[in-house]
Amino acid sequence: MELTKYSWWGESNEPPPHLKTKKQLGELGLSPLKPSGVIPTRKYDVLLYDIHNPECCRPKRKPSPKQLETLAANRLKAQIKRDYQEWYREVGFIERDRVRAVLWAREQLSQDDWVILDTETTDLYDAEIVEIAIIDRTKETLLDTLIKPSIPIPAEVTEIHGITDEMVATAPSFPTVYPRIVEVLKDKRILIYNAEFDIKILAYCCRLHNLPVLQLSKRSECLMEWVAQWAGNWSYYHKDYRYFPLPSGNHRALGDCTAAFELIKKMAADSDEMNCPVPIPDR
Repeated sequence: MELTKYSWWGESNEPPPHLKTKKQLGELGLSPLKPSGVIPTRKYDVLLYDIHNPECCRPKRKPSPKQLETLAANRLKAQIKRDYQEWYREVGFIERDRVRAVLWAREQLSQDDWVILDTETTDLYDAEIVEIAIIDRTKETLLDTLIKPSIPIPAEVTEIHGITDEMVATAPSFPTVYPRIVEVLKDKRILIYNAEFDIKILAYCCRLHNLPVLQLSKRSECLMEWVAQWAGNWSYYHKDYRYFPLPSGNHRALGDCTAAFELIKKMAADSDEMNCPVPIPDR
């Protein structure tokens, strides 16, 4: 049967009042069956249904109590998911990263294949090492020595770590200490607070003295990045966590190694439960 064609509402051949679209049927509590008219458009056809003809539409079936219960449960699940996603987008990812940092710290304490390294230097750029320390996972000192650089230590740097030219005057040179560094770091992962800086300084000193570069990047982890993630000081502008100086460090190599170790223990002791103010959706 060919459908009667109508024009859009407001035009000369608009549909009569008893012909309704699917949306209008739904508002009347009716379900469509068989269309009796159509409004052709360029993109699609709008089907029309006669509300007075039982062959065109019928009353919607009332849902059973079980269906209503299921519908309510699904709506609640959807609301929980929306609330969680909104929380996660705003601040939840910070809490997730805190938990990840806690689990990372616990994993380190359960393993014995790593050491903590720290250096003190003559400056920040093209600097030489004046002190180096390395401890293991039991906090045992594997290396702790001053190193005599080939250049003077600036007074403003001495004000930071307290190491003077007089203190390093009789200290071993970097080439003398180098074999011990290689020995202690052999087959170990290295945890460093601000790893990029210490790795860069070690590489510079190796090249300065024509020694093989230690190639630490692939087996090192930056503790400063994990601590920043654990502390959760997120910058929405930079889209990253803000770094901060090593807490409780004394700007001496061994003291900073010890402070870094205690920081790992503190992170590991933190809760690994998500502190979420809204219900967490079922996986």
